[in-house]
Amino acid sequence: MKYVVTKCALVATAAMMLSACGGKTMIESDMTRTVAASPASPWLTLENKGDHVISVGGLSGSPKVQVSPDIASAIEAQLRTSLQPKYFTDLIIGCRGLQQTTAVHTPDGEPSVVTMDLTVNCRIVARGVVVSKVYHVSKTAPVLTDPPRLDTIVPNLITGASTQLADQLWADVVATGVRR
Repeated sequence: MKYVVTKCALVATAAMMLSACGGKTMIESDMTRTVAASPASPWLTLENKGDHVISVGGLSGSPKVQVSPDIASAIEAQLRTSLQPKYFTDLIIGCRGLQQTTAVHTPDGEPSVVTMDLTVNCRIVARGVVVSKVYHVSKTAPVLTDPPRLDTIVPNLITGASTQLADQLWADVVATGVRR
């Protein structure tokens, strides 16, 4: 009996040590509250729903972050939150072809940073005036590499990159010359 208790204690200790040192290669990041709190905006859509995993390059072990509900829904929610107050009648924004890359870089003699690059093709229709182009945004944040808190950093990167994308989209809406 004493042997079984000791063995279970050793297994539990080993599991705790592995989890404390970042031994997971799939990290969960829950953004369902952000998505649920965003306004319903049928005039703004982002296709490519279903991609849940962000691979983070530049770190040992190739960590992956699983975003729930999914990456496109999280970005769409941020876009809706940023752009809903600016909406006017007959404005439609449709985006698709979302691509993202995320990697950690360590510039010479400087602290490590993680960068998320987003590329998406969007079409804006503002009272009949059409603008269609590919948007590129990049968001960078400092990161500790031992252990990297990717469960909190990735949502911040998504939020920051989405805000930049919303600013670029709105600048193109304004550039159409259509007034609110």
